[in-house]
Amino acid sequence: MSQEPRNLSWNQFNEARRFPLLFGCNPVSIDGHFTIPDDLITGIYISHSIVNRLSDPIKFYIKKFTYFHTGFTIEIYYDDPDDRKLAEVTVDLTTDSKPMLASLLGFDNAFLYGYLILGQLGNLEKQPAGEWEFAPAATTLDPFCIRPVARELSALYVRNGNNTIGPFTGDITLAAGERIILDVKTVNDLFNCLETPVSDTGTEITIHSQEYTDDFAGVRTINGVKPDIRGNINFVGKGCLAIAPSGENTLEFKDTCAEPCCTCTELAPVSQAILDLRTSIQEVESRLATMALQISFMTQAFQIAQ
Repeated sequence: MSQEPRNLSWNQFNEARRFPLLFGCNPVSIDGHFTIPDDLITGIYISHSIVNRLSDPIKFYIKKFTYFHTGFTIEIYYDDPDDRKLAEVTVDLTTDSKPMLASLLGFDNAFLYGYLILGQLGNLEKQPAGEWEFAPAATTLDPFCIRPVARELSALYVRNGNNTIGPFTGDITLAAGERIILDVKTVNDLFNCLETPVSDTGTEITIHSQEYTDDFAGVRTINGVKPDIRGNINFVGKGCLAIAPSGENTLEFKDTCAEPCCTCTELAPVSQAILDLRTSIQEVESRLATMALQISFMTQAFQIAQ
C-alpha cells in the first residue's frame, strides 16, 4: 500500500529525489555508462575541520563509484587544484540483513568523521559492474550534508609568569638554538627534544609566526607536524630536559639535573693551568727519582769503604 506524502520519513522522502546530491545534478558517469540511482543513497553526512582549507561546502562531490555486485565503494573528493580525496566507504551487500548505515573512512587530515545512509538496492542491480568516475558538477553533495567543526588548535600562546604573549597563528616554526636538536617523531605527532651540552647562552626554541592574507585563523603545522583530530601537538622532553616559557616568543629547554659551574671562556685558562701543574709535577717526580738513585749509589760506596 502506498503512503501519502505526509506519512513519509525523511529517508523515504529522499528516495524520491536525488538528495544527498545537489538539486539539478545528473549523476551519470563521465563515459555515460553508469548512473547512480536516486533511491540508493538517502543521506551522506561529513564532518570536517574548518582550518584545513575546506571552506566551500559546494566543492564536495562523489568522484568514483565502484560496483562489484556483492557491494560497492564510494569515494568522496574535494574539488580544488589538488583534487583531494577526503573519504571513502565500502558497503557489503552479501550480509543477511541490508545495512542501513555505513561509516566513512577518512583519507585526509581535514576529515573527522561521517556516514552514509542506504535506501533501496533494486535499481543499483540494474547497473553494470565496474569502476566509474564522475565530474564534480554531476555528483556535487548538497551543502546540508557538510558539517564543519572547530576542533583544531586555533592559536599558540607563550606564557612567562603572568606575561602572556600571542596569539600566533598560521605556520609556526620552532627554530633550534645553539647546541639543540629537534627530532620530529611521526608516531602520534610527538616531538623528542635531544640536547647536547649546554652553551654559554643556554638553549632556546624560537617561535616564528607566518600570517596568512586569507580568512584563515589557526595553527596549521609546527615544524611540518599537523595537530591530531583534537588539535593537539605534544612536546616531550627527554632525560633531564624541562620545557618552559622564557621571555618573548621563546621556549627554553632546561637541564634539570646539573648546571655548568663556568662558561667555556672561563674553562680554557683553568684547563691550561691544570696542564701546566701536571707538567711541573712530572718534573718534580723525575728529579726525586734521580736523587733517590744517587743516594742509593752513595750508600753502597760508603758500605764498601768500611
